[in-house]
Order: sequence, then structure tokens, then C-alpha cells
Amino acid sequence: MRLGINDAVKDIKSNISVGLYGIRQQKLETQINKQNLFWIGNKFGTDMEAGFKKSLIEAVSSGYTKEMLANKLQEQFKHLGKQSTVYWQGLAEHTGLRIREFGRLEGYKKAGARGYRLLVVMDDRTSEICQALAAEDRVYPLDEAIDTMESLLSIDTTKSELAEVKEQTKKIAPWVSEKQIRYENDKPVGVNGDHTPFPPFHWKCRTTTVVV
Repeated sequence: MRLGINDAVKDIKSNISVGLYGIRQQKLETQINKQNLFWIGNKFGTDMEAGFKKSLIEAVSSGYTKEMLANKLQEQFKHLGKQSTVYWQGLAEHTGLRIREFGRLEGYKKAGARGYRLLVVMDDRTSEICQALAAEDRVYPLDEAIDTMESLLSIDTTKSELAEVKEQTKKIAPWVSEKQIRYENDKPVGVNGDHTPFPPFHWKCRTTTVVV
């Protein structure tokens, strides 16, 4: 979360002091710690959540690469089944990106920004989903993104079954499906329908945001 706020401060070139971590940010961080929006396979729960958070904290404090974190998670949760290394790498990337984007949004809010654009990595690995989003070149309203983030964080995962949590998450911030892509001359030029207003937009998404 703090890394994301740092990203936003650098992006905006603002005088915001990230050292003065406000009450709102502390509350958001506390809420994230109480939640478990990032399930493993088809399971989630208090014991697994504690182990996952411990690995993430160790990864940040020790300067782990995503590959190192993925290997640690694979070893730690091997009792859940034989998930591939690619799965654990994707989980590490997804979790890190979602929380870091929360931090960026908070940084934009602290700076008084009103909107942001997507920063899409364009190379031979870029998904058609993110190519389509890049082609739209939209300015996303910050207040709507903040509302979505807060709605996600309001889900009470301690009183809900996994299926219910997934449905609530999908309803609030659904990923973009390939069926939503709009094409012109076989090129992805846009996305139809509702979707999450901030990354990740799909599994192993690399898109981030930049303030406008």
C-alpha cells in the first residue's frame, strides 16, 4: 500500500509527505489486513490467510523477486495440491499489483487528482484485453475508482463462504473477458460492458495507472 502511494507521489511530483501516513490510510491498511480477497485455488481461511500474509511481509522486507516469492508460496502451500509454478507467480503478481494500485489511488486522492489513465506495457506479451483498453485511451474518474476500492474492502470475508466472496468481488469489480473486446479490422480497439476500473484486468495483468 505504501509503495503504491510512493509511486503516486513520484508520478505527480507532489509535496505530499508519505511519512505522515494519515488516519484514512491507516484504516484502509487495517481493513486490508482483516480481509482475504486473494484466495488460493478453491480455498481460503484464517490459517491460510495468516501464512500468506507472513510470506508477503517477508518478501517485502527481504527484497524478494516475484520468482522467489512464488517459489516460497509453492512450498508453503504444497499441501493444497500440485499448483504449477506459473500459478504461484501469477498469484504473487496479482496480489502485489492489486494492493499497490490501491496505494496509487490513495496517493492520487491525497494529491487532489480527479482522474487517471492506464499505463499499458505494449510488447509481444500484451494481452488483447489490455491492447483494447490502451486503444480507448480513457480518463477514468478517480472518485469512481475510490468507491470501487472501498466497496471491495467492505466485503466481510469472515462471515462469507468462498463462493459468495467471489460473486461479490466479481459484481463490484469484474475482470474483462475476451468476449467483451471490440475489434476493427481484426485489431482490438475497445471493451464493451462493465469491468473493474483499475488493474488487474485479467490474470497476470501488467497494466498500471498514471495520474492526469
